[in-house]
Amino acid sequence: MLLACCASFAARLAVAGTPEPGFTDTPYVTGLDSPTATAFLPDGRMLVTEKGGDLLLRAANGSTSTLVSIPVCTGAEMGLLGIALDPSFASNGFVYLYRTKAGAGGCDDPTGRFNQIVRVTMAPNDTVAIGSLTELLSGIPTDNGNHDGGVLRVGADGKLYVGAGDTGNGDNQGGPGSSTNPYSQDLGSLAGKILRLNLDASAPADNPFVSTAGARAEIFAYGFRNPFRMSFDPSTGRLWVGDVGDETVEEIDIVTSGKDYAWPHCEATRPTGCEQAGDVDPIFQYPHTGGASLGQCLIGGSFAGAAFGGMAGGYVFGDCVSSNVYLATPNGTRDGISGNPVLVSSDGGTPSDFVTGPDGAIYYVAFSGGEVRRLALAATGIDTLITGKTLTLRANPTRPTGKSLRVGSKDANIDLGGGNGSSDDPTLDGATLRVQSDAGFDSTYALPASGWKLVGKPNANKGYTYHDRAMANGPITSASIKNGRTKTLTLSGRGAALGHVLDTNPDPVNVTVQTGTKRYCLAFGGTTKFTATKLFSAKDAPAPAACAP
Repeated sequence: MLLACCASFAARLAVAGTPEPGFTDTPYVTGLDSPTATAFLPDGRMLVTEKGGDLLLRAANGSTSTLVSIPVCTGAEMGLLGIALDPSFASNGFVYLYRTKAGAGGCDDPTGRFNQIVRVTMAPNDTVAIGSLTELLSGIPTDNGNHDGGVLRVGADGKLYVGAGDTGNGDNQGGPGSSTNPYSQDLGSLAGKILRLNLDASAPADNPFVSTAGARAEIFAYGFRNPFRMSFDPSTGRLWVGDVGDETVEEIDIVTSGKDYAWPHCEATRPTGCEQAGDVDPIFQYPHTGGASLGQCLIGGSFAGAAFGGMAGGYVFGDCVSSNVYLATPNGTRDGISGNPVLVSSDGGTPSDFVTGPDGAIYYVAFSGGEVRRLALAATGIDTLITGKTLTLRANPTRPTGKSLRVGSKDANIDLGGGNGSSDDPTLDGATLRVQSDAGFDSTYALPASGWKLVGKPNANKGYTYHDRAMANGPITSASIKNGRTKTLTLSGRGAALGHVLDTNPDPVNVTVQTGTKRYCLAFGGTTKFTATKLFSAKDAPAPAACAP
C-alpha cells in the first residue's frame, strides 16, 4: 500500500501541500523522481534518496545534484528506501542506506533478492564513488516485494536502528488476526522487526536476544507488519515507530528492547482478546473508516522544533493514503498522546518520510509530489525591518573552532511584539537566529527558552537576554532584545558549529531573529572589510525592503 500504489500519480500530483490556517507548507526541494527519504548534513545541506536508486545533494543555494546511483530493484515497494548519517560523518563521510538488491535470478526472483543495509562514503569534495559501497547487512527477505520497511535512525547510544517489514507474506486474508505471516514472530528471521546494530552492522552485546538459541542477535523488538518510519523523541530518548496496518487499523508504538508488538495475531489491539502475555499495545491507533479515521497508511513522523513555537515537542506524522499530515501532542510523561491529533496540512503528495531540520521545522518527503517540503508555524506578518549597526563574521581555515559571529542593531523600531507572556516571549517559546547569504550558507540556530531571561520585572516589557556560554544548545552564546530608552538587538556566537563560509565575499548577509510570530530582519551589505576565508564585516546597514525569503 505504501509506495507501489502511488507512483502512477506522481505526474498528477505535481505540487503537494495545503497548510491549515496558522501553518506553512512550502517547497524545499522540487523536481524529484519518487523521493523516499531525507537527512540533513551537519552543515545544514540535505541528502535525498529516490526510489530508483539516486542519492541527491541539495546545496545551500537550493540547487540539486546526483551524488551516486545505487543499483536497486524497484518493483512494488522496493528500491532505495532509507538513509542515516554516521555520528562521525564530519570526519569519515559515512552514509548508511537501505536498499533492495537483486540475487542471481534478477529482481523478479524473490529467492535470492534481499533488502540490505549498505554504506557509502561522501568525500570532502561532495562526491560519492560507487566503489565506496560496502554491504553491511543482508538477508532481509522480500517475498512479495512489499512491506520492505527501510527506515534507518542513529540513536543517542550511537547504534543504528532499522525498521524491517514482514514482506507482505500471508497478508490481506480478512479481518484483524487473520494474517498468516510467518516472519514477524520468528526470532530467527530479520523480517517484521526493529533491528539494533553497531555501525559496522554487528550485533551489540546488550541486544535482548544475543544469548537466545536460534534468534538473530540483531533483533531489538519484534511483532511488526511494516515499521516504515520512526524517530527518537529528543526529550526522552524513546523510539516512536509508525507501523502500517493491514485492512482495518493503523498504529503508533513506543518501542523498547525485547518486546513483542503483536503482529500478526493482532492488528493494533484487534480482534478483541487477541493480545498475548507480554504483548505491548500501541500508544495510538486509528481505524480506516468512520469519523475517527485519519487515513489508511500511517507514516511515522518526527518531533517539531523551534519553528513550531508553543507546539514544539509535538509529534508530526502523516498518512500516505489520505495524504494528510497531523500534529499529535504527547502527554505529560511523553509516553502517550493527549487528545486527538490536529490536521496540519493536506494534499501532502504521499508523505513518505519526516525529519526535524536544524531550524526546528519539519521536513517531509512527498513521494508522488516529487518534493521535499517544509512545515512550520506561520508567521502572522509581524515583521520588523531594522537597520544594522555592525556584523562581523570570522573564520579560520586551519582551526574550525575559531569561527565567530557578532550582530548588533540600534533601531527605534525594535519592539517585543506581543510582549511578556505572549507567544512572542522567548522565555516561553524560545527563538531562532538565521544567517544567510547567496554565497553559499544558510544556517538557522535554535535559542531555546531555557536560555532566556526577562529584563526587569514580569510584564515590564523591557526586553530579554539569552546566555549559553557553555554552548549546550549550539554555537550562539549570548543575545539580547531590549525595549528601553535605547532599543537594541545583539547576538554573539563562536565555534565550529557556525555555518558561515567566507571563501567568497558573502555581501549581502541576511540576518533574521524570530521570537514566536515576531521577526526582526536585517541585511548587511556595503562591505567595510573582506579577507577571503577569514573575515567579513559590515556596518551601518540600512533596513532591508523585506525579510529574506
